[in-house]
Amino acid sequence: MRFLIVVCLLAFLLRLGAVFATHSYRVVEDDTDHFGFGWEMGRVAASLAQGQGFSSPLPLPTGPTAIVGPVYPLILALVFKLFGVYSTASAIAIRTLQCAFASLTCAFVYLCGRDSVGESAGKLAAVVWVVFPLNIFFTVTKVWETSLTGMLAAALFWFLLGTRHSVSVGRWAAAGAMLGISALVNTSLAVLVVPFGIWALVKNRTRAIVPTAAGAFACLLAISPWLVRNKIQFGAPMLRSNFPLEFRIGNNELSYGQKMEVLHPSNNPEVNRHWQEVGESRFMAEERAANSEYLDKDKGRFVFSCVNRIVNYWTGAWVRPVAGYPNVWSVVVPNTLLSLAGFAGVWLMFRGGNRAAILYAGCLLLYPVVYYATTSQPRFYHSITPLLVLSGSFLIFECWRKMVTARAADRGAGAHVASGLKETA
Repeated sequence: MRFLIVVCLLAFLLRLGAVFATHSYRVVEDDTDHFGFGWEMGRVAASLAQGQGFSSPLPLPTGPTAIVGPVYPLILALVFKLFGVYSTASAIAIRTLQCAFASLTCAFVYLCGRDSVGESAGKLAAVVWVVFPLNIFFTVTKVWETSLTGMLAAALFWFLLGTRHSVSVGRWAAAGAMLGISALVNTSLAVLVVPFGIWALVKNRTRAIVPTAAGAFACLLAISPWLVRNKIQFGAPMLRSNFPLEFRIGNNELSYGQKMEVLHPSNNPEVNRHWQEVGESRFMAEERAANSEYLDKDKGRFVFSCVNRIVNYWTGAWVRPVAGYPNVWSVVVPNTLLSLAGFAGVWLMFRGGNRAAILYAGCLLLYPVVYYATTSQPRFYHSITPLLVLSGSFLIFECWRKMVTARAADRGAGAHVASGLKETA
């Protein structure tokens, strides 16, 4: 407990200090009415705080929306209500919250390590997270759910570790509720349950049916108010509405998998006005039709774009860069090293017979699949980095342990030889 308090406190103070050192809490006045403060999240939060409902995620008002999950805008709206919409006090409060989410991740990273690869590797991973540059960057500079998603990824993985050998209906129901809340923050987190669900069904067979069903029911119960709202508002019980848009801006004639900001309505007033005129449902239907036309015309380019995004997701590099998306080696090198260390750590788990290895591998392989088809961005990579930091720390600790053991064995052998020579003399 003392260790966790120390590392969490250090992580929090480091990030909060960076907020004030970089003055990232300042709210810049510009002609977009602070759109850059939280972008779509900030706009929806402002609409909620001003009594206009969950709506208008773009610079121009567009009516009801479901392009972002409900939890983080609601958190931001509460802050706006307490401290003022787009105020400096709100900016400080929001970044302080993000620092808290990021620092609490240390505790869940440690717990994941303790329960899967050993306490020592878990402690090392928690210390690495304290100074992890990517997390510090997103926590300090960006108003988005990124830090909360990273914390939930680690927390959800740790909680699900406890379901591996459990047929407790209560535990699975709690896991399902946690999964539902996580999905309302970031829909992609829902896939993390898949490896654990398969594990439970294979290991426990029919005994796992009732507990996993209870988990599924609890998850559905948690997300049902949002699904009902979207059914009433848009005619479909969905978690998010923006897949056609995200697919379109990542798959088009202007790029090879890179996100073309010019096609996004938040950066294109003409497209924003069209959304405003036709509404969200029709706009997404038009994007869906454009996507179908693109795929019919150029499947080969889409396949190459997916490959380009896969490489970019794990390394930060583009096989084929375009204007505005160069290969920045100060990003490519650390991302590549972290990914290599993470997967090498998983491989070492497999070699050592650690059954958690398949859960790490399943989560790491499944989580980014949707981004391979749409857009690859550093914040999407960040969400799964707690698991990479954990498996990479396991690799480092095991290599260090083997080196120490080998040196001790060498010293022991040397002492034995010296003793033998002494007796002979």
